Amino acid sequence: MIFCSSGDRFVRSNRRSGSKLERAKQRRHGLLRELTEDETKLAHLRADPHPDAAAIEAQERVVAVDRRSLEAAEEEVDSLEGLVHALCDPLP
Repeated sequence: MIFCSSGDRFVRSNRRSGSKLERAKQRRHGLLRELTEDETKLAHLRADPHPDAAAIEAQERVVAVDRRSLEAAEEEVDSLEGLVHALCDPLP
């Protein structure tokens, strides 16, 4: 649950938006971890004394997909954070 401070009063924001934001942050964290692992695999493939070009190319594609997925997750988190902040803004 997210609470918003507005002067000396507290306004409870939409519970669903808060839980969506938390899930999006968890998803982003997991995707970042996957990207890091896949970049490490790629670095090891490239460092091999006899690199396998096909394996390197395949791993480069995996890393590219990971980056696009992470970028989309970051946009989702930013969007949901904006929504939560908008819900917390005082009404005119």
